[in-house]
Amino acid sequence: MSFKRLISTAAITSSFCFATAHAAEVVFYITEDGNAADAVSVSVNGQRQIVNPQGFVTFELPADSYTAELSQYGAWVGEADFTLENDDSSKDVFVEILGGEAIAETSSSGDAGGVIKGQLISTETGGPVSGARVSAAGTDLGVITDDDGSFSLELPRGNYTLTVAHPSYQRAELNVNSMPGVPVDLNVEVGMSGNGVIEEVVAVGTYVADSATTQERDASAVLDSIGAEQMSQFGDSSAASALKRVAGVAVVGGQFAVVRGLQGRYISSTLNGGLMPSTDPLRRDVPLDLFPANVLGGINIQKSYTPELPGDTTGGIIMMTTKNLPDGPVNKIKGSLGINMRTTLSDVAYYDGSETDWMGIDDGTRDLPAAYAAISNNGESAVEVCTFDPEICTSPEDATKAFNSFDHNFSVKNVQAKPEKSIAYQIGTLRDIGSGDLGYYAALQYKDKWTARHDAEVDDLGVVGTYERTKRNIDATGYFVVGYEDENMVLNSKTTLLRNTENTIKVAQLVDVDEEQPQDEVILQWVERQFLAQHFLGEYYFDQKNSLDWRINLGQTKRNEPDRRTYQYLAGNLSNSTVERRFSELVEDSLDIGFDYKYETNLSAETLLKLKIGAMASEKDREVTLVRVGMDANPASGIDFSSGIEEIINVENVDDGFVRYQSRTAGTDSYTATDTVTAYYGSFGLDFYSLQLLAGARSETSEQTLTYPNSANDESSLSSTNLLPMFSLNYQAMEDLQFRFAASQTISRPGLTERSLSVQFDPDTDEAIIGNPDLVISEITNIDVRSEYYFSESESMSLAYFIKDITAPIERTIPDGSGSAAKGVTFRNEDSAAVSGVEFDIRKNFIETIYGSAFVAGNLALIDAEVTLSEESARFEGRDTRRLQGQSETLANVQLGFDGEEYGHSFTLLVNYAGDRIYKSARSIEPEFEEARTVVDLVYKWEPSERLELSAKAGNITDSPVKFSRNDEITEQYYEGTTASLSFSYSFE
Repeated sequence: MSFKRLISTAAITSSFCFATAHAAEVVFYITEDGNAADAVSVSVNGQRQIVNPQGFVTFELPADSYTAELSQYGAWVGEADFTLENDDSSKDVFVEILGGEAIAETSSSGDAGGVIKGQLISTETGGPVSGARVSAAGTDLGVITDDDGSFSLELPRGNYTLTVAHPSYQRAELNVNSMPGVPVDLNVEVGMSGNGVIEEVVAVGTYVADSATTQERDASAVLDSIGAEQMSQFGDSSAASALKRVAGVAVVGGQFAVVRGLQGRYISSTLNGGLMPSTDPLRRDVPLDLFPANVLGGINIQKSYTPELPGDTTGGIIMMTTKNLPDGPVNKIKGSLGINMRTTLSDVAYYDGSETDWMGIDDGTRDLPAAYAAISNNGESAVEVCTFDPEICTSPEDATKAFNSFDHNFSVKNVQAKPEKSIAYQIGTLRDIGSGDLGYYAALQYKDKWTARHDAEVDDLGVVGTYERTKRNIDATGYFVVGYEDENMVLNSKTTLLRNTENTIKVAQLVDVDEEQPQDEVILQWVERQFLAQHFLGEYYFDQKNSLDWRINLGQTKRNEPDRRTYQYLAGNLSNSTVERRFSELVEDSLDIGFDYKYETNLSAETLLKLKIGAMASEKDREVTLVRVGMDANPASGIDFSSGIEEIINVENVDDGFVRYQSRTAGTDSYTATDTVTAYYGSFGLDFYSLQLLAGARSETSEQTLTYPNSANDESSLSSTNLLPMFSLNYQAMEDLQFRFAASQTISRPGLTERSLSVQFDPDTDEAIIGNPDLVISEITNIDVRSEYYFSESESMSLAYFIKDITAPIERTIPDGSGSAAKGVTFRNEDSAAVSGVEFDIRKNFIETIYGSAFVAGNLALIDAEVTLSEESARFEGRDTRRLQGQSETLANVQLGFDGEEYGHSFTLLVNYAGDRIYKSARSIEPEFEEARTVVDLVYKWEPSERLELSAKAGNITDSPVKFSRNDEITEQYYEGTTASLSFSYSFE
């Protein structure tokens, strides 16, 4: 029986007691073979209750004579007669089940109680936990565990919730009954950290450990936690879908987090404690849809800064951890099948690719042809064709052969979109090998999903029309962890391989209203993203006071975008200048090493001293190659440019010399970059009585260097050393109420792409993204205040207020150019920005029965973020101030659910709301906004047995359109469709 059911039993009992204000009490204690009996129900006077894991059942009854009927596993096992003489009397009924028959003995209760004793053991070290306070809630009774973690507490007769509190360990609650003559002996493990899963250990008491709520409660900073169990309950398939449930967090484009109104440059992301390389050359933050839920053990979002965190933790840090060793044997298969009501089985745009597209791997069909690379210096140089000097130019025969080595495949056709499908397998175990525990865990997953934008319309700046966009996503995951644990240390090796492939086809039929000219555009884009990481992690406990955590994280990311094909028909004719094929690849290698040494000691029974020192070093080496190849068609060739593109670009026209390919690669398109960060930090903490004080600082040195192999004179670097202090104070006003205050100084560095001279292109709009090598580092002052109230270990309420003052914020803005260059975007340090907001978060159970519990949870964030523009940006945009880009003023989530533990059913309704936010600034006119939108999901889960779990999810139920607007006029809108999926998981022996 779970902790929730214990709570629900208590709730029923409390409700009945209230209804019978003057009633006597009878307590049943039922044993079998010397232990608390299992699956026994007791019926008295029309009331029926099931024995709790401790063997107790309590009734409140008016004075009278009664016969209690006892059943086990649905079969009658006996009766017990008792009499309550008056409304103030009480009875204890001792029942022992022997050979399937209940033997009862009744005695009158007095004031005498019992002795609750036990020992606290550390989950991490296996050793005793001394100095912990064990107290009975609602009383003044409590004791401190001695050197071997033992405690003994005398309590009057009754039911109690024991609280176990230690500054270094997670808070625990134990539900116990004190009764004369009934032994209560507890052996309880407590952990320093948790994964968000509610566990229970049943002896005579019940222990609830390491819930996500507990992590938030006991953290030294403002923290929000998402556990693996919560992700499963909400049907979240990746880190991106899970994060949008957190107060003050929005996810843009299904990939990138915005925390407290601040985009990626103000947010850090770590995996298993280490900084991660990025798979997107356009951004410095990590695309979170790359991390599937089946490898994640949990996600913590810390919103206030502490010295062990990266210096650019301003909006917050997203700390992802992969799964650890299992508690026992795991052998599970999972599968799912899904549909989109608009997309699945409908005709969507597609094109012929390679034979291995279904695997998410191009077989080389899209690679830059070797013959063309040989005559163009790997695509970097223009091809000169002549007949007089093969030393300085290429012969027409070799050029023709090279041009025809390209795949002349440009046409788009209609195909039927397939249903979403995925299959996953997990296996692992943990074995006692005498000296400790040795275990492993492995997970594999394949997923194929088709999405599309339906009824898409554009009406912006004189361009109107419609478009279709189809995207096929293929995900492949491999994860393996092997580890060893004993009483002094934990060693883990974690290997992660994540692949995500997007095959995108966009076909637009637009009209330039001013020129009265049709514009038909086509984009064919294949992108492979890969994340490979090897993490070595260790924890060593010298003794109860001294411990050391260390990590060595190796990583490599790749983003391969081979043969991105674009072209336009203007007024019905193919435009030579718009035909372009791009071949780009990003490879980034990273090394992150670090350690944390912690010393903790009790200065007295009420005072704990905590010291931490640490260091880290991170280096990322990036190489970006970009080759651009355009079409050069002879206008005098007699080609009909109004015909289909494959009738224009084909072998015959190339052979005849009518069509050629020509390099358009700029000298700064390819670059290499190094980004290094080293840091030393320390903090001092003091917990005394109801106060927790933490102060510390971080010295962080960083350097970015960019070089351009094909343009040797263009090199830039940016370096800095920053001292970043912080201070926080937590005050526990009552056992369940605490207040937090934190102040800190952080920074924000520009990303490599933001400083790069290499012109990149927005994958959605194809606009040029122009870097600015003159960007400088922003400095931020942060203030956080939060109050927290905890109804129980799984129920809480919090209210937070934050302020951030930013000097020289970096914003995406208008380039200083004309013509086509003015249509791109660039980056600029603005004068200043101020961000403030309020966050409210609550989770509360409102129905508690023996069959399950219902809960409501939600959060609301109100954010005000204003940037004061630099003189240059103000001149281009036509205003002095505006909102920060990507920030919604209102974010809200509501979850309404029922967990039916008795029969294994659960229902969860999820509502997510994101207010409007600036999508893109514009020259001398209002910015373009992404309109506010509400998304509703419904998740159902059923566990018909311990091995089998079935679930169903309906996503985006209302199918509200995605809208963009300017001056309250819709500039673009489309529908994504309602989704429905069925999934199962089955555990083998």
